[in-house]
Amino acid sequence: SIRRARTVREAQMIHAARSARVEAPFLYFVGDRDATLVMEHVAGTRLKDAISRGRGEKTEALFRLLGEGVARLHASGIMHGDVTTANVIVRDGGLVFIDFGLAARTDRLEDRAVDMRLIKETITGAHPDVSSAALGSLWEGYGGVAGGDELAAVQRQLGQIERRGRYARVE
Repeated sequence: SIRRARTVREAQMIHAARSARVEAPFLYFVGDRDATLVMEHVAGTRLKDAISRGRGEKTEALFRLLGEGVARLHASGIMHGDVTTANVIVRDGGLVFIDFGLAARTDRLEDRAVDMRLIKETITGAHPDVSSAALGSLWEGYGGVAGGDELAAVQRQLGQIERRGRYARVE
């Protein structure tokens, strides 16, 4: 019953993401009885690998798109829960978000900031050579969709999260 509930929730989150104009795999079949999802195979390159191969303006453009996509999810009340450069596919110049297994419906500022914290941690940990420019582009994309007030609120909350004892500050 737990697998069934999680499978149905993931399908709902993928559908909600697509409704929010965020690219996600197309769902062909949701088997709630046997906890099965049949979905599109997303051909492309993981964002993680694209960053390792590319530099400069292309990388910044990809992170701007990432910020825009996450802002659309958040504006629709969706927290992805596992936004990393391994869970985003670059396809035809755009981004496809995958792995909505930890996604949830939420309007909490804390949850939006936690999503952004994970992205920030991934960028600085896995892509340190481009982290400064990538973070700037990420925030630019996020703010362009969410607006300045929401951007400031998420950044303030992120700062509070980072000041908590269990998190090390990531610059």
